[in-house]
Amino acid sequence: MKLLNIGCGSRFHKDWVNIDLFSTSPEVIECNVLKGLPFANESFDVIYNSHFLEHLSYEDGRKILREC
Repeated sequence: MKLLNIGCGSRFHKDWVNIDLFSTSPEVIECNVLKGLPFANESFDVIYNSHFLEHLSYEDGRKILREC
């Protein structure tokens, strides 16, 4: 199973693909998700985020959720 963690910050797991605006580790891919996710459609079985969406505007949050 492929797992994606969006907006992981400094809390990430090696079994997941972890992305954040700023990388805090070599295990975190630096990515501005407002420009789109850098993965092909249907690449992941699970997409997780915690304490991430509340930092976005309503429209940006909707955009990210549509892409997920």
